[in-house]
Amino acid sequence: MILIFFTFINCAILTTLASFVTLCGQRQLNNQLPWSPKHSVCDNCHHPLSWWQLIPILGFIIQRGHCHWCDAKISPFFPLSELTIILVTAWTFTSSWYHNLIFAIVILTLLYLSTTDFVSQVIYPIALIGLLPLLLVLPRQSLSIGKVTVELVIIGLFLLGLQHITKGLGTGDIEFILVTDLIGGWELTAQIVLIGCLLTLIPALIKRNSKLPLIPGLALGFVLRLLFCSD
Repeated sequence: MILIFFTFINCAILTTLASFVTLCGQRQLNNQLPWSPKHSVCDNCHHPLSWWQLIPILGFIIQRGHCHWCDAKISPFFPLSELTIILVTAWTFTSSWYHNLIFAIVILTLLYLSTTDFVSQVIYPIALIGLLPLLLVLPRQSLSIGKVTVELVIIGLFLLGLQHITKGLGTGDIEFILVTDLIGGWELTAQIVLIGCLLTLIPALIKRNSKLPLIPGLALGFVLRLLFCSD
């Protein structure tokens, strides 16, 4: 019962932080500070949002997916991200504060990267540092600096070649994949990329003429692979 209570509290805290992280991502893209302007506004009509509109998930449901003021459609990306945070947090929460803290940092970092890529197809490489704490709980089996360096160079050259040929792979995608390889090795990275591409392919088939960002799919693939990691 105590574990269930703390799981609920942790979900509430992380969902609130998730909402704040998406706000920070959007404001950084607009060269704004996280705390300025003081009030959040509708992206379409720029009307200040009421407190109930900012409630994670519920605000989206109450407004039926449209702005209360101008009836503009609200992207489902944000409530779905918050719902994912809740499900992942409930699944991974343990009695170890150390494990919970590291996973919270990683999941919020993935959300931040996904937000900036989803909104403007941009990621800030400095944010990738937030994934590195995962090394403390998911160490590579054979960590050799020389071997890892060679592996990163080979994968990097392959991805750069793929980027040149297809014109569809972004520099941010390459940076994300290389950091993933640094953390978990090429097998884990290959699985994450495969899952991420499949997840991105589904909406791509629906919106055939739209260029969709890859990072949200890779981030979700990252989370799914960690959740169901058997080793």
